[in-house]
Amino acid sequence: MKKYIVLLLLPLCMFALEIERTYSDAMDAYKAKDYQNSYELFSKLYLTKLSDVKLNFNLGRSAYETGHYEIALAAFERVEMLDATNLRNKLEKARTYFMLKMYEDAEIVFKEVLGNPMLPKNVRSNIELYLAKVTGAQKKSFTYATMNLDWVYDSNVNYGSLDDSYNIGTTSYPTTDEKSDRALQASVDLVNIYDIGEVGAYAIKNRISAYLKDYQKENDYDTQYIGYMPSLVYKYTKYTAEMVVGLDTLTLGKELYLKSVYYMPRLEYAHTNTLRSIVYFKYQTKFFQQAAQSDLNANHYELSYSLQDVLSPRSYAQATIIGIIERKHKGSNIDVDYNEYKLNAIYVNQLTSTYGAEIYGEIRKRKYDDHSTIFDSTRDDTSETISASLSAKILQTLRFNVKTLYNRVDSNQNVFSYRKYTISIGLVKTF
Repeated sequence: MKKYIVLLLLPLCMFALEIERTYSDAMDAYKAKDYQNSYELFSKLYLTKLSDVKLNFNLGRSAYETGHYEIALAAFERVEMLDATNLRNKLEKARTYFMLKMYEDAEIVFKEVLGNPMLPKNVRSNIELYLAKVTGAQKKSFTYATMNLDWVYDSNVNYGSLDDSYNIGTTSYPTTDEKSDRALQASVDLVNIYDIGEVGAYAIKNRISAYLKDYQKENDYDTQYIGYMPSLVYKYTKYTAEMVVGLDTLTLGKELYLKSVYYMPRLEYAHTNTLRSIVYFKYQTKFFQQAAQSDLNANHYELSYSLQDVLSPRSYAQATIIGIIERKHKGSNIDVDYNEYKLNAIYVNQLTSTYGAEIYGEIRKRKYDDHSTIFDSTRDDTSETISASLSAKILQTLRFNVKTLYNRVDSNQNVFSYRKYTISIGLVKTF
């Protein structure tokens, strides 16, 4: 009897081993970007592994890369049924709709992904380019807007010092007390993008950003900002290049405080499907509008490098290092010329189809050039920032967001040392 059982089970074991061998060969081909071979091997397996998210996604990608778009769409739809939180799968599904010339479906899915506020900026830019192609195929440009409305509590609106007093020579002076307040905060980001070339070529992008913070009591710290940022974008295979020009104004209280002009070339390179480098250089010239601040006018130089790793279809991590130099136009203000270095990291996870979380941390070191005769030293500041936020989808284009942030600055001139924390609760709406 045992002999017959063994003879019966042996073919089943051999079949299972053959499936695993084929699966391993398919994964090796997929990782090597041999999509023709991986497509053929995955096609032999998917009926035996219909509930395998990874296999179906890789089958979809292989089918897409080899031009089998109907097969790719079916595979991505199976993944969506198994894992609705998979943002990467939604993007691939939208791209497949585009290749099938199902432009309205592609636009709907692209906009759905674009409505997630935790989307990386570079992924957002790539979606904008695709939407420009989609709308270009329908003879129109693409425009979308994001609006935030928040209630904010700020523990230290005026950046009051950590210490009760500071010393100049042998004399002690009192510092400014911390002032806490509540505020309403609103922002709008309007983007229009127009395709001017074939797929993977040029697009013109116009962006307008506006920001308003209105304190309940401390109205001298009310803030209004508006900026206009046109840019030319070029995308080709692994590269995305963008040349941004910016004009912006800042108002504090009721007084126009600052105007600036800048340009910022930016380059993104995809090392793999999940690992990307992002680098930009920014030159900005600042013009302070009040006569008392005219000696703050400065040239600002900034160089940034980021490495972004997509850890899973619903999470990513990004580390950024930034170097900054600022130099005054003229005048004798000693708190203008400085060198600064920043290192920050962010981790984002779309936990479920409803909830997403974000953790951010930054260390900053700033050293001023000019010697202070009052404090008998040059100023040297160190800053640490950490924040965490949670978002929840209410409707397809409406999200609830709560964020808390803690910031501390320690300076060798202790009058400039402070700490503060903020809590914001609000809504994010996309149009």
